[in-house]
Amino acid sequence: MIFLLFLSSSALISYIDVKHSLIPDVLVIPSILLLAGLKWLGHTLLYTDLLAMLIVFVLFLIPILLGMNFGGGDLRFGVFCALLTGLDYVGYFIALSGILHLLLLFVLQKKEFGFAPAMSISALGIYGVFYA
Repeated sequence: MIFLLFLSSSALISYIDVKHSLIPDVLVIPSILLLAGLKWLGHTLLYTDLLAMLIVFVLFLIPILLGMNFGGGDLRFGVFCALLTGLDYVGYFIALSGILHLLLLFVLQKKEFGFAPAMSISALGIYGVFYA
């Protein structure tokens, strides 16, 4: 159930980010709450998940404060992904997201491209490898 929620939410959010350069709060905030609720009900929500979310929040806040092409939607979606991956794998998530995003920029020959697809693929890959 957790995988399906994340897959459907991240696919929709990634599509919107690519098409409109926007990650709508109306989708990402309920997704965070639903994922946290599912993990809590399944007794898999750990305090370390909250620490992973905090780490991503702080790290993803830096480009916003520096005025880079990064927004609050990317930050909140990153927090959603960190909730899925957990503290043990959040470093892999951050690194893999950056590498995939750079690869997408190179392959598509673009200077800008939504970050949500890279984050989605990274989080799903990590979840599939370490939790499946």
